Amino acid sequence: MPNYTQVSQTEFKPSEISFGAGALSGSYDKIEAHWPVEACREALQSGINTFDTSPYYGHSEFLLGDALNELKEEFPRSSYYIATKVGRYGYFAKDFDYSSERVKKSVEESMRRMHTDYLDIVFCHDVEFVDFDKVVGPGGALEALFELKKQNKINYVGCTGYPLPVLLKIAKHQHAKGQPLDIILSYCHYSLNDTTLSDYADAFRAAGVRYLLNASPLSMGLFRESGPPEWHPAHPELREAVHKCALLAKENGLNISEIASRFSFSGRQQFNLDTTVIGIGKREEAKAAVAAIKRMKDIEQGKEKLSETEQKVLDQIHAILKPYKNFTWQSPSNKELGL
Repeated sequence: MPNYTQVSQTEFKPSEISFGAGALSGSYDKIEAHWPVEACREALQSGINTFDTSPYYGHSEFLLGDALNELKEEFPRSSYYIATKVGRYGYFAKDFDYSSERVKKSVEESMRRMHTDYLDIVFCHDVEFVDFDKVVGPGGALEALFELKKQNKINYVGCTGYPLPVLLKIAKHQHAKGQPLDIILSYCHYSLNDTTLSDYADAFRAAGVRYLLNASPLSMGLFRESGPPEWHPAHPELREAVHKCALLAKENGLNISEIASRFSFSGRQQFNLDTTVIGIGKREEAKAAVAAIKRMKDIEQGKEKLSETEQKVLDQIHAILKPYKNFTWQSPSNKELGL
């Protein structure tokens, strides 16, 4: 008997957590050659069925595609969903191209890299970097993606970005024109320090968005014991507050990443979040993510309780972060704009 399950082809039914292949970019940690296959196998064996990547994430599409292709005898293409993105091809705003021609070419490139003849989801990447009309207007990105959807090269069309008001404006526009977005991917907006995605969920669904994804429960590496990467956009005060939280957790025998992951995963229950995309670059990270969501569910279902220490530390973390609750950074930044 095969050890895999076919995913639904008529409805998007993601696993509770999804594999964030941005971690394969090398932007967070150096990637060893054997990690991608090991991480993908562990994820698939654990029931994770959705993989998210982008041309912008360095060699992520190549590494993910080769890893999944190597596992095709164990886990065929029909056993998982692949999501990727179009429009962003570099760090600066000048590196964006939302033209219909480039979008179609980008989709073909992504399919080749990932050894597939269709993509389950394609997002317009970081929509706040370009003019609104380049996203929704004639000859723009969404027009091209919906055309590819008609050709069955794409199953679902979506948008991703940081500012939630920008995403909602696009969703409302598409709904009004009778061509609603299938899916929205938000990042860093349902984490220990920022829960604004929960305030927008109903508005997105009212605008016809069928699926709502949250990415980066660790807020792009902010909630790591080792601290955030140097390029992280959080201001110094928030960094210092998170550093205090990480030290507090460690002093009490806990790990800030585990605490942050469990909190973020609770969004599925809190406001019907479809899945949370967490960065996975190696097998141990897949195991940790699966363990964190299992524990969170056991707590929600009353099978387990937080220890007195865990509850005390969590309360203290919320108190430390309270002055920075729902703080948002500028996107795009002046540096990304080339200023």
